[in-house]
Amino acid sequence: MKSKRPLRLSVLLIAAMAFPGCNEDPAPVELNPASLTEAQRSLQQIDQLYESDPAAALDAAQRLRPKLDELNHLLTRVETSPNHYVEFYDLQPGGILLAERGPAGEGRILSESGIADHSAVELYRQLTGGATPPEALVKAERLVTPPDDANVLARDEADPNLKSSGAFALDRGAQRGDGLASVTQSLGSGDGVVFRDQYCFKAGDFFNCLPNITGDTWASANSKSSFTRLAPYRGSMRMQVSYDNAVKGAWATFAGEEWSFRQLSGTYYPCPVWQACGTQEYYLRTHRWDVLDAAGDGYHFSYAFRSSCSWIGCDNPP
Repeated sequence: MKSKRPLRLSVLLIAAMAFPGCNEDPAPVELNPASLTEAQRSLQQIDQLYESDPAAALDAAQRLRPKLDELNHLLTRVETSPNHYVEFYDLQPGGILLAERGPAGEGRILSESGIADHSAVELYRQLTGGATPPEALVKAERLVTPPDDANVLARDEADPNLKSSGAFALDRGAQRGDGLASVTQSLGSGDGVVFRDQYCFKAGDFFNCLPNITGDTWASANSKSSFTRLAPYRGSMRMQVSYDNAVKGAWATFAGEEWSFRQLSGTYYPCPVWQACGTQEYYLRTHRWDVLDAAGDGYHFSYAFRSSCSWIGCDNPP
């Protein structure tokens, strides 16, 4: 009887040739990306690394952060308590983005009354006890768009262009309690009701509350300001912001963190150049928020967009 061993070895050899990378180590994370597009690929690598080695992924994200700060156009950062930060970003051109990050369940700064009603420069002074704001922040908040652009405002007003991912996947594992625990229990998979009642936005011209979901999701609208809150409890994911149809920033987020964002459009004076104006106004521009690389992960997410507000009232989270 003829032996079948040579045939078996041939089959194994073909399989090994067909899948040459199955035993290879994952490519190292690019920690010095030259553009935001390259940085997005780095964040995808970190997300993949997190599945096998969370500690290494967290370390890579920390080492990538200085380059992300540069690519995201960080203006300044204030540490309000250990590992709790408020960050100011320049959307270029026009507009400012505020981000707050810290351990989940520790409380939020940007939503507190008496602080949300201030410009970015005033907020910086409050957070730092009266310190002089960096010139870059002051410059970013100045008028950069001529007032004769008001026709764009009227056009956008007629077309709010409200869009979202529409459907989203509920995190069934978290609902069943299948042992899908978070890194921290301060705001975990079992806290969907807490997130809904205490963290979700409940007003705005376009808003939604999505506790205990998984997979990618997004929302977009023509608005003067927009707000999001993201609390991952399993896995890691990428938060991405777009302004005026261009990607402006991306951040790695991990289980056990809570992130809050506030995006403000550029401003203009709603009067002729020769007339003094007492106040400014925000343009209506396309704001978009994406939660990406979230397949199989678990998180709580809420967003709100404001388009019918006026000037400083647009700064308030609804």
